[in-house]
Amino acid sequence: MTTGTTSVEQAARALVARAGEVALCLDFDGTLSPVVDDPEAARPLHGVVELLDPLARRFAAVAIISGRPAPYLAEHVAVPGVRYLGLYGLQEGYQGEVRVDPRLEAARPAVVAATEALADSPAVRESGAWLEDKVYAVGVHTRRVDDPDRWADAIDRTAREVAERYGLEIIPGKMVWELRPAVRGDKGDGVRRVVAESGARSVVVVGDDLGDLPAFAAVAQLTTEGHDGLRVAVRSAEAPSALLASADLVLDGPEGVLDFLRLLAA
Repeated sequence: MTTGTTSVEQAARALVARAGEVALCLDFDGTLSPVVDDPEAARPLHGVVELLDPLARRFAAVAIISGRPAPYLAEHVAVPGVRYLGLYGLQEGYQGEVRVDPRLEAARPAVVAATEALADSPAVRESGAWLEDKVYAVGVHTRRVDDPDRWADAIDRTAREVAERYGLEIIPGKMVWELRPAVRGDKGDGVRRVVAESGARSVVVVGDDLGDLPAFAAVAQLTTEGHDGLRVAVRSAEAPSALLASADLVLDGPEGVLDFLRLLAA
């Protein structure tokens, strides 16, 4: 399932036939949740949470892998049996417990200092950009800024200067700059961990942003090791062309994802 294209119905039938061997890895923003101007207001599309319950019982694994903190995912997608891999897999919530990479704990003071520096910067203050405190990372959002294109360059320069000053790295997204510790870890690592720990022989990754490219790459690598894989891109006006080009299946927005999950749960 990793070359060419396939229909939604064909893909769903093939996955349902071997559900006990399939790991389902889902992004959150733009995939399960519509993209909204206020990131704090993001919630799963109506009907998604109810579908994840039977999927978690039927499939080898269901995991949400996101740049969001794991506790946020666990709060808003509260389904028994679902794994919540936050901060691109460096933080995980499962069955009420949260595990964090110790390297993130060590870098916490740098993140706090960077958050304060961003809050004091003219670019952030004057633009009205929103700072998202992820505890172990900080995001600078411009989605609800008036005329975000006007401020993009200034915020980009500020974010990069602050990241360099405190030894952090930048993960770009759609109208967001995330500063986080330079600790190796991306969605691809999360996908590989879910597959290894669940014993799945097939993996499905669904996502809509640049951060999902490493997850797609992990699927490609796993197929060379004998697994089956399906890379599913979620189309939007902001979806990266590289993600759409490398997908085996393209769905139209979170609504298309909801329809796909309905087929899997039927």
